[in-house]
Amino acid sequence: MKRLFKCAVFALSASLIFFSCTPTKITETWKDDGYRGAPFSDLFVIGVAKEEKTRRSFENKFVEKLKAAGIQAVASSSVMPSDQKIEKAAILAAIEKLDIDAVLVTRLISLKEEEIRSPSTSEYGGSDDYHGRYYGDYSTAYGSTRQPAQYTTSVRVGLETKLYDVGTEKLIWAANSKTANPKSKLELFDSVIEALVQDLKKNKLRP
Repeated sequence: MKRLFKCAVFALSASLIFFSCTPTKITETWKDDGYRGAPFSDLFVIGVAKEEKTRRSFENKFVEKLKAAGIQAVASSSVMPSDQKIEKAAILAAIEKLDIDAVLVTRLISLKEEEIRSPSTSEYGGSDDYHGRYYGDYSTAYGSTRQPAQYTTSVRVGLETKLYDVGTEKLIWAANSKTANPKSKLELFDSVIEALVQDLKKNKLRP
């Protein structure tokens, strides 16, 4: 029983290593060094997604986070039809009557899945099980326990986010992010958005 417990603990520890959710990391960021304007306080949030439900969920969560940080924001899904292509003309038409000074666009750029194999483990009996006799090799083998190899899937999601100045239509800031093993879309959204909101503040592009 003691040996089985040791093996179970080892297996659990290994699974926690592979499945623990890593917070989103900003892997690459860029800012227009020539931008001398004030921080943006009114943003139009766009999430590019094939599924309307995913787009709406992401945008609403982003707007919620921005408002919590004291920034006014509008989700594109609240003013743009779901079947409307997200392109320049459509965006300009949508924000024409809104008090918006910047557009924030996020899209998926990579989704990688890889199978990870944790090695099998064996726990043998103590030294008392072996007495230097021929039979000892067999008694030790039968006294061992074995944890079969485990296979898990590691998922990494890469997103690209860009910030455009409405007045000049120029790209002001861009960031690439990576999130490892999110347990759900909601957890992914929370982690990504939190990292992006912090990076915007770091670059003095939001209050």
